[in-house]
Amino acid sequence: MDGTQAVLLLAVASVAFGAGLVVTWWISTKTAKGKLRGAREQASAIITLAEKESSALRAEALKKARTELDHERAEFNAQRTTLEKEQVQLEQDKQRSRAKNDRQRKKLNNRNRRLTKRQKLLGDAAEAIALLQAESETINRQAETLRASADELVQRASQRIDHLDAKEHRLDSLIDDRIKKLEVIAGLTQDQARQHLREEIVEKAREEAARELLEIRDEKQRTAKHEAQKIVLTTMQRLVRDEVESNSVSVVPVPSEGIKGRIIGREGRNLRAFETAAHVDLLIDDTPGAVVISSFDPFRREIARIALSNLIRDGRIHPASVEQFVSKAQKAVEEEIQEIGERTVLELRLRGMKKSLAPIVGKMKYRTSYGQSLLSHSIQVARLCSLMAAEMGLDARMARRAGLLHDIGKVLQESDDQPHALVGMEYCKRFKEHEQICNAVGSHHDEIEMTTLYAPIVQVCDAISGARPGARHIRREEYLERLRDMEGIAKSFEGVGLAYAIQGGRELRVIVQQNRVSDKRTHQLAEDISLRIQNELTYPGQVNVTVIREVRGQATAR
Repeated sequence: MDGTQAVLLLAVASVAFGAGLVVTWWISTKTAKGKLRGAREQASAIITLAEKESSALRAEALKKARTELDHERAEFNAQRTTLEKEQVQLEQDKQRSRAKNDRQRKKLNNRNRRLTKRQKLLGDAAEAIALLQAESETINRQAETLRASADELVQRASQRIDHLDAKEHRLDSLIDDRIKKLEVIAGLTQDQARQHLREEIVEKAREEAARELLEIRDEKQRTAKHEAQKIVLTTMQRLVRDEVESNSVSVVPVPSEGIKGRIIGREGRNLRAFETAAHVDLLIDDTPGAVVISSFDPFRREIARIALSNLIRDGRIHPASVEQFVSKAQKAVEEEIQEIGERTVLELRLRGMKKSLAPIVGKMKYRTSYGQSLLSHSIQVARLCSLMAAEMGLDARMARRAGLLHDIGKVLQESDDQPHALVGMEYCKRFKEHEQICNAVGSHHDEIEMTTLYAPIVQVCDAISGARPGARHIRREEYLERLRDMEGIAKSFEGVGLAYAIQGGRELRVIVQQNRVSDKRTHQLAEDISLRIQNELTYPGQVNVTVIREVRGQATAR
């Protein structure tokens, strides 16, 4: 009974334990689910809060990043603008440096040519010095021989003088005896005989004096030519320069090829406006970095060169600005002429010259005579006259003044009705120059009689300056006629629109009409023109004929 109860109790206890375990599991499960639900709700709230904070932080970070990006983009744009400006400035500096290098290269080439000429002159001078030294040695030897001969002649003359002294004593004694006998024979007193003898001696002395005068005059005529040649050669050796200048074209450098199109303008309006205002021809071709100004008037060509250079530098090229810049360039050239005239008068030390003559002297720079610069020629003649007058013992300042003014009539001459020497003389009289200077100016080409020694000096020095080798080219009229004939031959062919003789007549540019002349015909046309020039004209060197055929297409986008 006790065992059954024990088993029963054990079973009840086991069931109760199992029921407790089940209740405990159920309770714990419920509790865990409640905690899990609360944890989930808490986690969901935390996540929602985190997402809100993350969105706010993301928006703030994105705003900050966008602000920084906009700032960096603005800085980048500013830097890029600065770099572009620097690049443009660098490109302009490169262009200016290139143009400067071109100018320096041209100056260096000109300097090298001048050095070559000077070296050649030095070589010629060295040869002349060697010849003079050889001649000097020969003359020294001849002088030694003459000195020895002179010593021998002196000894012989001394011996003859002694012999003559002895004869003179004997002759005196004989004369005394003769006089006594003559007094007896002639019945004349000694005073009467002396008077008669005096008359004979005077007559004989006159004859001998006349003979001596003739001999002296002949001797002077023989030596005068030698002395004149000596003075002229001495003067020429002290002043030797090359003064030949170009008198047909000027070259204006351009920074880029695009400038040429702006110079031409739409339908050539800028080009025509410039040529009309400056009275020159502009040659714009495929020559890199240059525009050629063609005119036979150096004054107008210089005005056009300055005006075109200023237009290119300013950049505003249109018909209205063209006239303005040409007017400014003309004023600048006139001021330069005044300055050149005053500086020339100052350098030659010609005090007291009228101020009205200064611009006339300065304008000689833009006047040529047979290819020779008139101002350089006049300055050279003035210095030659000064040297020659000093050699002859005359007033060097007056000779220098006459030499400077001798060709002033070429600047003032407006027609060919009167010689330039007489025109210059009239102006010198008008400006109260000395009478001797007026005569030298008016008579240096023998239009009037020379009445002063300065006149032949000016004439000789003018011939020296103009006749030196390399001083002058052919006559200006012949040169211009040859250029006109050359252009006329080119224009006589069918289809030729324009023709320009450039480079001093060494090149002929021919522009043809593209609708009348084909590409194949251009080569044959160049051959035909060159053949006619060769057969019909006379010219030094050679002439290059260039035929240009150009097709242009133009449209406007609106």
